[in-house]
Amino acid sequence: MLEDNKRVVLECWEAANQRDAAGFDRVYDEHVIYHGVDGDVRGREDVKAYLQRFFMALPDIKLTVEDIFGEDDRVFSRTRVQGTHLGEINGIAPTGKTVDLRWTMCAARIRDGKIVEEWEICDQLEILRQLGVLSEAALA
Repeated sequence: MLEDNKRVVLECWEAANQRDAAGFDRVYDEHVIYHGVDGDVRGREDVKAYLQRFFMALPDIKLTVEDIFGEDDRVFSRTRVQGTHLGEINGIAPTGKTVDLRWTMCAARIRDGKIVEEWEICDQLEILRQLGVLSEAALA
């Protein structure tokens, strides 16, 4: 069961890499709850729309799973995020700068081969620093 659940999470990351909406349909439950950096998003279609914003902001985004493990119905993954900021996101105009975030953490709860709940955290301050929106002095 755990290996099957890990495959679901890996398939989700691959769907993100491919910008594959049908892939998200295969891995997300219709009533999924996604706990992201901007709050909760409910329902597969709304989660797909939420994720689309990041694909537009970083159209060449590459997600590399560096760690994955779990227990029972929970799977934890740590992913490296790389891409070029070419689209607006959260009010930040495109900078053309490269983002290389060494960790994004995700915990997923799986039921019947689908993600029913997901928690994602990332270092938003590091993203702002890499985009040049936040200075080193502001972080000190």
